[in-house]
Amino acid sequence: MTSHKTTNRRDFFRLGAIGGLTLPQLLQLQQSCAAEGARQDVNCIFIFILGGMPQQDMWDLKPNAPAEVRGDFHPISTQVPGIQISDVLPKTATVTDKLAILRSMTHGDSDHGRGFHIMMTGKKAGAGDFNGNQNNNQHPCLGSMVARLGEPGALPPYISVPNFLNSGGPSFLGPPFGPFTIEADPAAPDFSVRDIRLPTSVATRRGELRQLALREINRFEQQVEQVGKHVRSLDTFYQKAYSMMTSPAARKAFDIGQEKESTREAYGMTSIGQCCLLGRRMVEAGCRFVAIENGHWDTHRKNTYSLRDLLCPSFDQAIPALVNDLDDRGMLDNTLVVVTTEFGRTPKINDLAGRDHWPNAFSIVMAGAGIKGGTVVGSTDKQAGEVTERPITPQDMAATVLDRLGIDHTRLVHTPLGRPIPLVDDGHPVREIFS
Repeated sequence: MTSHKTTNRRDFFRLGAIGGLTLPQLLQLQQSCAAEGARQDVNCIFIFILGGMPQQDMWDLKPNAPAEVRGDFHPISTQVPGIQISDVLPKTATVTDKLAILRSMTHGDSDHGRGFHIMMTGKKAGAGDFNGNQNNNQHPCLGSMVARLGEPGALPPYISVPNFLNSGGPSFLGPPFGPFTIEADPAAPDFSVRDIRLPTSVATRRGELRQLALREINRFEQQVEQVGKHVRSLDTFYQKAYSMMTSPAARKAFDIGQEKESTREAYGMTSIGQCCLLGRRMVEAGCRFVAIENGHWDTHRKNTYSLRDLLCPSFDQAIPALVNDLDDRGMLDNTLVVVTTEFGRTPKINDLAGRDHWPNAFSIVMAGAGIKGGTVVGSTDKQAGEVTERPITPQDMAATVLDRLGIDHTRLVHTPLGRPIPLVDDGHPVREIFS
């Protein structure tokens, strides 16, 4: 689809490439490939806790276990009688009536990169190293599935913040369905989104003159029979991209500074807090799937210190703030919130006062979009090390997310060679958490 003319226009717009494509090319290809079938009234904020949330220190405490298993945290009562979570999550405890806690997640891979892949895609990783190149998908991630099956709107359907998530790519669906990546932390004082603002030289009268010159070039191009039809079609998407970049509404959606200071403070002036707030703004403006990464949870040493002092305070402020904000705005019914991770942590604390990788049993959380709050599904043994009731696989999680967004998880998509591939193979929605 590339041509000399396309390259010139990329230079003109000076847009950052998204999977090798400019924003107008992305818009064109998404519309040309979009399929019917996805419900357009439900969106998803997908929060990936990178490194491995320790289930026995947060969601699935075992107070009667030996000290080297139970750790230093204690269960506390929550908004829902009978549901307890960790005392390191006191604010989250106030919104458990809106949460479904899935305590019996399980898969068999303790490698970070391979864990990313199966949790981001619902597909077990094949051969290869998944810890280097982030865009190494062997199967489309959930965000790319949503982008492929939904109609593009004013904003890209799949947005990733504050960076490209490991295994967050489109695989054989192709670059048009990769994420629009916001490569900046919205908690930073100088936060801005690249590609949504024109360079100063283009945003002024000079930009208007360039648009006039472009129209004149187009008029000449249309006289060339061989390429005229292609150019006229492509122009629509360059104009749409230009309109998005110059649209006050689009710029406003990305401008987190438009929020009241009290709202920003409620989420917390941290990376996860401001990413969650920006995620709310994105789905409010029409984005279908926002992926948020919060990293550094790989607590091989000083697990208690890391959770209590570094990781959980910002998490415990951001997650309930997001859920309450969505609820207060009447958005929770049509916004699915997923808090997931690649695996859990070992039952026994190691010699460095940390916990190591453990995929056999771990917990994730969901809320909104018809999810029944105050629900706990599944259980583990006395050490939170093995699933004893209702095992839930990453395939089941992926099927649940797609189901909530009105997408048939068994639907077939095709590789470039025409091979039919189901979106999710051997996965089933977790019906117990549906209202």
